[in-house]
Amino acid sequence: MKGFHGIFQKPTLRYVLIFLIAFLARLGYGLCSPFWGTDEKQVYLLGLKYYTTGDFPYYGPDVVYTQSQIPGALQGLLVGLPFHLLPIPEAPFILLNLLSTAALMLFAYYLHKRIPSLSSWLIYGWLMTAPWTLNYSTHIVNPSYVLPAAILFFIAVFERLIFYHRPLIRPHYAFAMMGFSLLWIMQLHLSFVLLIPYIGMCFYFNSRSKGSRYLRSKIFFKNVLYFIGGAAISGSLLMPTYLQYGMINGTGSIEANVVINLQNLKELTTIITRFFSFASYETSVFIGYNLDSRLQFLQQYPLFAPFIAVLTLVGFLQVAYLVVSFFLNSALQSAEGKRVKWLTFFSIGMLYGSFIFSIKGPSPHTFYILLPVSMLYAFFCWQTLWAKPFWRKVAIFVLIFGFCFHLHLAHNHFKHHSLYKNRTLPQKAITLKNYKILGSRRSEDWNCCY
Repeated sequence: MKGFHGIFQKPTLRYVLIFLIAFLARLGYGLCSPFWGTDEKQVYLLGLKYYTTGDFPYYGPDVVYTQSQIPGALQGLLVGLPFHLLPIPEAPFILLNLLSTAALMLFAYYLHKRIPSLSSWLIYGWLMTAPWTLNYSTHIVNPSYVLPAAILFFIAVFERLIFYHRPLIRPHYAFAMMGFSLLWIMQLHLSFVLLIPYIGMCFYFNSRSKGSRYLRSKIFFKNVLYFIGGAAISGSLLMPTYLQYGMINGTGSIEANVVINLQNLKELTTIITRFFSFASYETSVFIGYNLDSRLQFLQQYPLFAPFIAVLTLVGFLQVAYLVVSFFLNSALQSAEGKRVKWLTFFSIGMLYGSFIFSIKGPSPHTFYILLPVSMLYAFFCWQTLWAKPFWRKVAIFVLIFGFCFHLHLAHNHFKHHSLYKNRTLPQKAITLKNYKILGSRRSEDWNCCY
């Protein structure tokens, strides 16, 4: 037993074990998640069409409101390439969960380094099982693929704007991460525009570093080159679209989504609460799209109602605590805590302003890209509670209740909405190399793309 004890004390093997457990659990949950919804099915068809026809996927996810399509091959390849290695319907789920679990492991490791006062089990446990990381990065839909790049991007931003006095990542590598992440997300979701202000701030503050004017200029251009280099890696899958169709036709008409929408000026409270809900126990969004569907879920699982009631209350209290903490939490009074607080304030303000130019209202999945900022802020705030043994017991209680909640939710989805409701259909499409057996791409009837 001593030999085994010694092995599992080694950090590398411990992280590998945590990764494997988290990956398998998240993969299982993802396979039980909704598959036959319109958005999930259409994203899946992007990759299935590429695999079965061999046609290069010049365009990615659809934007239904304007019948436009995001340019770039990344989404189609992320879904379609796994079929070449493993021609079964589950193949894209495996790659997605490898990417998202690895990214969350990296984020957890990073947060533990930056906030050592919190136990690692809290950070890893919460990031792997929080509703917004478990329900939106495990099953096939385009925001799920946003999270890995968003984590890379914001780790780089945190290094340049918050922890620059004691960096874990060299500045030029941080800018390379930003460039790579920006062009990755640009091919998956229109929320990529939210990243541009952060990049501008990082370049601006970096240009104010100490040293001669020549040295600052040298550092600036080095960072620009690394940023371009990172962008070129992921952007290499975007360029074929513009080379094939030109800079104007190659946009997929996504510019139609930029409109003046003054109705969203009334949504400040909604934006604030939904921003903090990323780091809180959200339940209502995931048990149904409206009141009727949520009540139907509770009727199917009446004994489960207490779990949902408790977790819903916890979620409300978490959001309230995060809002109040902006003004009262002592953990945000340190130099780095203040920078975390004001970066969060900037993020919410920028988000509020951006929706004035959005055709859509502030649904949480439209700014899911900002989840890492919400999480960093929340973990900083929770330091105050974590110092008291009572709240550590509460955290264990919440994680256990959360496990039970997601177990029942997975069971419900598995029976009614998952891939296994009719797995033979996508398997037949893969085997016969005919994606239309599963369905048709809706964008084939639009005029935006080719």
